[in-house]
Amino acid sequence: MTTGSNRTMDLHQETGSPGNLRGNFVLLRADTLRLLFRQDEVGNAEHLASTLAPTEEPGLFLDSAGQSGRRFAALSARMTLLAACPADRFVVAPLGCGNAAYNLGWCWNEIRVLIDVELQPQRLPAVLCAPNTPVEHYVNYGSEIAYLCSAERLHAYALATRS
Repeated sequence: MTTGSNRTMDLHQETGSPGNLRGNFVLLRADTLRLLFRQDEVGNAEHLASTLAPTEEPGLFLDSAGQSGRRFAALSARMTLLAACPADRFVVAPLGCGNAAYNLGWCWNEIRVLIDVELQPQRLPAVLCAPNTPVEHYVNYGSEIAYLCSAERLHAYALATRS
């Protein structure tokens, strides 16, 4: 049996429809955007205790209470960085655990851990995928559509598109 973590990595290299995925995943919601990551790509979630202030770098924020030099980011529905962090983004989780290059606290409306689930990925229509689009597949989970993603591709896309 193939694990969810190995199959998710292969999704972005395939040209056809992938088979079913089974494993542990994390569903992250930012307003209407729902992204699905392998569980090992999402760090420990925490509650955002204070408001965030913009930095000199567009799309990045610092804790306004000055508690740490940690940076934060919030995604739009188009997977680009927002200029201000919405007040309802109160859950923070890093992506790409263990990789210092990805040490951002990403702000979410909701985080759900999905244990030992079986997913049936569907390829996005080619017309919806630009060459650097961080997602190529989606799944129907319950009554929701979520896009399969990797931390590496999301970071590359979101940080490259900031103005």
